Amino acid sequence: MIFLMFWLIGFLFFCLYALSFKYAPQTHSDAIVVLTGGSNRVNTGLKLIKEKKAEYMLISGVHKEVTKQKLFSNVDPVILDKITLGYMALNTKGNAKEVNDWIKEKKINSILLVTSFYHMPRSIFEIQQLNKEIKIAPLPVFPKSFNNSVDWIKTRYAWLLFIEYHKVIYTRLKALF
Repeated sequence: MIFLMFWLIGFLFFCLYALSFKYAPQTHSDAIVVLTGGSNRVNTGLKLIKEKKAEYMLISGVHKEVTKQKLFSNVDPVILDKITLGYMALNTKGNAKEVNDWIKEKKINSILLVTSFYHMPRSIFEIQQLNKEIKIAPLPVFPKSFNNSVDWIKTRYAWLLFIEYHKVIYTRLKALF
């Protein structure tokens, strides 16, 4: 019973934490990092690079058949030159490795991290496990249908948070051993 109570309290805190990330529009970083896997992430990153919120952008976890030309058919070539597509990552741990290798190569000290709100806690943790020095400003992507009322509890996002909570527990325990 005590274990269940701790688990439930932990899950509630995790939900609040995942929902707490806010983007400060005045934020400027050395680079934008977009982790693929959810809707509107790439478009959010593209908007940020166009707004000159960073000098470079990495899109990590891109399918091997996707090219910049396919992904961004109507984008200014000057902007395209600032974008790197990362094809190595197959999961969040792979994203962290791909991001870490890229930021070392580019000598980047700060990133604006774009991923889904529920994926943000584990993404930050995985990246910082490989590079404790990197400054990460989160930009959580919320689906258009999502609102911050408690109605989200009745949606698939509650399930995604439930799954992600267990992935975070596993990832943190694995890091301890």
